[in-house]
Amino acid sequence: MADVELREMRVFLVLAEELHFGRTAERLGLTTSRVSQTLRTLERKLGGRRLFDRTSRVVALTHAGAILRDELGAAVANLDVTLERARVRGAGPGLVRVGVLNAASGSAVLNEAIKRYEAAYDGASVRLATTPFDDRLGPLRRREVHLTVTRLPLAQPDVVVGPLLSEGDARVVMVATDHPLAGRADVSVEDFADYPTRRPDDVPEELAEASSPSRTPSGRPIVHSDIEVNDVSELLLLIAQGRLVHPTVAPFADHLRHPGIAIVPVRDLPPSSSALAWLRGQEDPARDAFLAVVDEVVAENPSATT
Repeated sequence: MADVELREMRVFLVLAEELHFGRTAERLGLTTSRVSQTLRTLERKLGGRRLFDRTSRVVALTHAGAILRDELGAAVANLDVTLERARVRGAGPGLVRVGVLNAASGSAVLNEAIKRYEAAYDGASVRLATTPFDDRLGPLRRREVHLTVTRLPLAQPDVVVGPLLSEGDARVVMVATDHPLAGRADVSVEDFADYPTRRPDDVPEELAEASSPSRTPSGRPIVHSDIEVNDVSELLLLIAQGRLVHPTVAPFADHLRHPGIAIVPVRDLPPSSSALAWLRGQEDPARDAFLAVVDEVVAENPSATT
């Protein structure tokens, strides 16, 4: 069988999508006659089987054409990814900056992706930057980082939420070791509602509400303190002093264990997930190359996010 060329495959796939020779020609920058000629050549190379039924008004895939579309589409998409990686590898994608609130955020997936990305591309590197406690999306929106690790939910029109780094993270509350709740096996939101918590400022409402609710399940308002917190170290000190209790996720609390802080499970807050996010409408080959590696890690190890 004669070798089938990539351009012939692309013409076929676009025509299978458009089912119109004129629109196919316009999308590919070809003439209609060139599209027809390419299709005939492809059909001949594939043993003379018709891939489309054509009339003056209708273009439809034959059974053989539909099978080829389904099988070839995935193959060409994978080939495109491979070719793009080769192109970026040759050019060197460069530096990717990732904002993280703390080192526990999706660390298993993120660490593996960083290793693979830096090993795969000459001159590639990933630099982690600390995200301010009260300005979670600020570095991203100021373009100080290409990506940021965020808790979910996040629904901002200028931000794209991408691959999950973790899901099913248990909810806990961090309290001083001499706090009345410190010895409990678990607590309800109702139990700590009357103790001051710190709700982050300048954080999208949906994210703030998920991380530090404004009300208990029964509807009682939760006490929120306006005490200033500039970073995680200050937060830990305030908790250990008994000036704050801090509802959070287990990976955060476990990573930042402090001798003056007890970690108590919260039974009536839903599990949390984290993901990578980036600015909508911003072209960035290095960022996209890194995201492709993250997707690869998640696909190979789905349990890494749980």
